[in-house]
Formats: sequence, C-alpha cells, structure tokens
Amino acid sequence: MLKQLLLSLMLLCVSATAAASVFDVQLDAAPYSREKAREQAVNILLSRLGGSAAAGSWVAQEILNDWSRYTLSTSTAGGYTVQFAEAELSPLFHSAGLSLWRGKRPAILVWQVNDGQAKDMPDTSWRKASRYYAIPLLWPLWDLQEHMQIDKTSLQNLAEASQRYGAEVWLAVQQQEHRLNWRLYHKDAEQPLTQGAAASAEQVLADVNNYWVARQAAMAETRPDNSAPAQALQAGADAPGELTIVVTGLTQFADMVRLEQRLSDLDGVAGVSVLDSAGDQARFRLELESAAVRPVLSRAGLSALGERRYRLERTE
Repeated sequence: MLKQLLLSLMLLCVSATAAASVFDVQLDAAPYSREKAREQAVNILLSRLGGSAAAGSWVAQEILNDWSRYTLSTSTAGGYTVQFAEAELSPLFHSAGLSLWRGKRPAILVWQVNDGQAKDMPDTSWRKASRYYAIPLLWPLWDLQEHMQIDKTSLQNLAEASQRYGAEVWLAVQQQEHRLNWRLYHKDAEQPLTQGAAASAEQVLADVNNYWVARQAAMAETRPDNSAPAQALQAGADAPGELTIVVTGLTQFADMVRLEQRLSDLDGVAGVSVLDSAGDQARFRLELESAAVRPVLSRAGLSALGERRYRLERTE
C-alpha cells in the first residue's frame, strides 16, 4: 500500500513537469541585467529544441534582435520567465537548417548505481539538468524486491521492473568515481536506443536530448523552397522619410531574416520592418534618417528590377 502511494505521488509530480511547455523558460535566479537574462533564456531554448547543433547558430542573435516577435510574455516575478512563440520559432529553425524537437518530452525512469550502491533520489545536478532540458525524471523506490531482482553490476533486464512504474523509457546509469556510463531504453526495444559516457548528469541529458532531436529530424518532412506568388506584391505609397521596397528571390525564411539585418546596417537607415510576404517576395519598409537619404541597397545584396523592386542576389 505504501509503495503504491509513493508511486502515485511521484507520477503526479512527473505529470506536472511534463505538462510544462518546452517553449517556457524559467531562470530561478535572474541575472542582474535584462540582456544577460535574455541571453541565458535563449541558450536554454536552443539547447532544448535543437540540441548541441543549435549552439552558436545565428538564430540566437535573431531572437535577441527581434525579441517581441519571438516571445509571447516575460515575467520577473520569482525569477525570470519567458514564454517563447512556437509559431514564429518553427520556421526560423527550419530556415537555419536546424532540427526542432517541440513535442512533449517522455518521462524517463532513472536506474542509477554509484559504485555498487543504488540511488533512489535525484541530486542537485539531476534536478538542474531536468529543468534545463524540460525532461521529466522518475526515480525508482529500490524496494526489497528490486534489490533482489536487479543485478547492480550490469543493470541489465530492467524492462519488467520499469513497467511497474508505468515507464516507457528508462536510463541505466552506472557511476564510477566521476564517470557516468549510461544506456537509454524503450519498452518496445530490447537493445539500447543510444548509449554513452559522461562526466555529469547534465551531459547525460544533453546527449539524450540530442538523440531525440536527431530522431525528430529523421522523421521530419522536407519542405519545398518558396516559389513565385500568383500575384506580385506592390510597393505602395511612402510617407516622408520612408522607403518601401519589394524584394524577390527569398527562397527561404532565412533569406528574409538576414536581409532585414543587412538593410538595418546600411548607412542612413534608422529602422526596417517587414510589412508582408508572399511566396519568394516580401515588402520591406525602411525608416530613413532624413528624407534626403538614399541608402545603397546593393550593399545589402540587392539588384534593381524596376522602381522600388529588387532581387536578392546573395545571402552570404
């Protein structure tokens, strides 16, 4: 009876963790500056969604440069919490050629033995890693039956014991000094899904996260490049101090993002906004520092096709 009660309580906690969106990032201790807090939140998001391949991607800078576009809400109550916009991030990841794991994370049952001693509770490193990657973890009770049935020297044949906890996925972790040898299993496979060695719990979950990201990539459908729209966009009228242009040749979402950045860097341009897009075309509105300014658009990789109409020639 006691075991069933404890199991129910653990599963309830895991369910609550699993219900949290991977697009919601919380820093328990907010950094002193807003910029640092945003950077940390974006780094966590990229690690969750795209794994190690997303580290160092230009996507991070794009999110930081257009914060309001890629976030839904921000709160500083009890730390620093950001709700990112899934609808905006999905095409951004795709345009950068990054895999995206946005689905619900499976709860993982962790069977860990440290130098022959069974471990029935997570330490700080496991809790931190679980929050960082939004992967809920469940720990076995290691009751008398489990101590008798499970070979702690090998941690093999854990399927029956894991299913008593309702686990579909489990980790077998053997720690010797500061080295964690781990194997990830699924109830429908006899052999490990993946395995490795790590120096920390955070690295274990980073590797597990990379596996799931790669698996999602293998299952993802290839999206075609943007094609010419049925009806071409028109530049429309400009107010004083504005320049609206139509650009064609934007075959990927990344082309539009990078062009917006390049236009913003041109001399005489105070700001840039994307008004709308259709197929491989988009309308950009440039706010000029003065009405007399005419920015050199060729420096952004554009060639003229007509009055306020351009083609993107390069995106390097």
